[in-house]
Amino acid sequence: MSISKDSVCGTSCLSGQKSFYVKTGSGKDVGPTICYEGKIYMSDKEKNVGRGLNMLVIDDQSFRQYAQMEMNEKTVVIIASFDEISFSLRDEAKTWLKVMGASQIDKVAFRDSYILIGQRGLKQGHAVEFINSMKENEEYAAPLEKKGCFPIPVGPLEDSSKLLASLKDIKMGSELKNCGLETACEGTPIQVFTGDTDSVMPHVCVGGKMVMEKDVNNAGRGFNVVVLDNESRIPKFVNRFDTYAADSIDMEEFLKGLHEGDIVIAVINDDASKQLKQGAIKEMNSLGSSAIQNLGFRDIWYFIGQKGIKGYSEFEEISFASYDGEWPKQIKKSLCLPRTLRSLKIAPKLGGKRNLEKREFCKLNDGYSEFCDTQRVDDKLEPAPLEDKVTENDEIYKTPILIIPGLDHNALARTLETTLIQPGIKPELVTVAVDEQTPDHGQLATLFKFQNISLASVARYEDKMNSAIEKFFSQTNSKYVIVIEEEIVLTPDFLHFLSQCLPALEADDSLFGVSAFNYNGFETTSGDKTRVNRMEDFPGLAFLLKRSVYEWQMKSKMDKCCQQRSWDSWTLKQSGEMLVPDVSRVFRLPYQSASDDDSYLENLFYQPRLTITEYGAKIKNVNSLKSSSYEDELKKEIKASKPFPLKELEKCSSKTETVELSSKG
Repeated sequence: MSISKDSVCGTSCLSGQKSFYVKTGSGKDVGPTICYEGKIYMSDKEKNVGRGLNMLVIDDQSFRQYAQMEMNEKTVVIIASFDEISFSLRDEAKTWLKVMGASQIDKVAFRDSYILIGQRGLKQGHAVEFINSMKENEEYAAPLEKKGCFPIPVGPLEDSSKLLASLKDIKMGSELKNCGLETACEGTPIQVFTGDTDSVMPHVCVGGKMVMEKDVNNAGRGFNVVVLDNESRIPKFVNRFDTYAADSIDMEEFLKGLHEGDIVIAVINDDASKQLKQGAIKEMNSLGSSAIQNLGFRDIWYFIGQKGIKGYSEFEEISFASYDGEWPKQIKKSLCLPRTLRSLKIAPKLGGKRNLEKREFCKLNDGYSEFCDTQRVDDKLEPAPLEDKVTENDEIYKTPILIIPGLDHNALARTLETTLIQPGIKPELVTVAVDEQTPDHGQLATLFKFQNISLASVARYEDKMNSAIEKFFSQTNSKYVIVIEEEIVLTPDFLHFLSQCLPALEADDSLFGVSAFNYNGFETTSGDKTRVNRMEDFPGLAFLLKRSVYEWQMKSKMDKCCQQRSWDSWTLKQSGEMLVPDVSRVFRLPYQSASDDDSYLENLFYQPRLTITEYGAKIKNVNSLKSSSYEDELKKEIKASKPFPLKELEKCSSKTETVELSSKG
């Protein structure tokens, strides 16, 4: 039998055995030393030791200082303590040391010295293990110094997952039939519940029984994790990682140690983001999570993944906390876990990421209760793409848009949102006229990637509108301009409708523009979504205006021609007509005024009108909108019409009955 002498570690060993020399730290000033097979890997001189457990990880081909426990089965570890290790030695870390064969780790107390030579999967009690306890009147325990030889394997080995299962006592809680599913399922019934705020505990139900809940397996704040055996679907491990109070290294190592095929159920309660580190996020991503990296303060989340999955899991949901720190909407979900977890190549849509810019805006500005609602605060603000690429070069998609808000913040937000969803919209062509007294309107415009122009503050909306139109036309050379007044909601067909009308507008000098609102388009009088009419009035609200009309009749004359609202007696010097849809493409919010004189306006805008809600309605009479053609069409329709009996008209004047004047299409 040959004997090898290790002059560095100072040990002679039999063939096949490994030499070691280990000395723990002395007090708080002298660090530990770990020598293995003739080489000192850790020491003060190497400048790679520190307070706590210092670990050398040894696998089949390399020797590494412990940084992250990327340990395979049968990996050997040599551990030496330095200074104090017990204070931060959590139960999870102790369990992992027991998987290395440790049996004395529970006895380690304040400032004790500790040495361990173990191996992953080593039966408990078979590790090389030493403790020096701190004696009375001592500041630190005396250092340990050991040298010798050990074989590999260090002792009898088992599957480390079985060892972990035996070390973790899994209790079963209350029963819940089918875990809340209405009927039994062919797979495994599961229910996850994130709890409610920090007062109601979370729970995880598997196969009809609670595996984690209040007073069962330590459910609570942070990550509540249940690992199922892939074949039996029986819980193997149950653990909670409070990543609010401590960093996520324990969870990271726990997840690394799982076996191929293991199923992981994770539920967050209260807050788990505070000390969630990148390593743990990476491990959850490897199990199929697409959203864990989006977690913020008080966000809650559930996830079911699998070790070895090639893609994304379909079982994941996230609920974001409010921008002001309020609790998120709880998640409670019953599902049937199939025998085989499906792997998705593309990450599922889970509500996206936090919209940090919008959250910051909402935190700083009041009055946007709808826009900043906690269920909507993370909605993306992205322009709608144009699906019909054939029309992407149409003039309408190059036409600047001027939005002139009133005082209602929520109404402005609705206008901007419905502008952004217009297919083909270019945000850089949209400008919001901002009163200098309401700078938040400018901030809101910027949030949408819109432009803004600042206006001197005025008392009347009419004056603001006139000033905005004059300033906007002075800053653009566009042939047309789209103007959107206060409290307007655009339907998705708004730009598409204007685009179809542009050829007729271009060809006819008697047309001043196109309005998207028909104030005669009541439910009982209109209904043809494919029809456009010519009108001598100027309906306003949301309209396209020719630049030539502005230059000819409005420029430097706004105080004379346009002292009223656009729909209320704009008096242009030369007469002209507007194109108006039979069914409106915008909705005007109900008119509200403190003046009794405006009661007729309230009645006007409260009467229900038809408004198209879908995109893509095709105008059929575009070619007959030129003045001469339109006159001929009207004559034909009048000739084909039926007389309206006088007695029916009397019913209208009595206001006792509603008379249908058209059929709706």
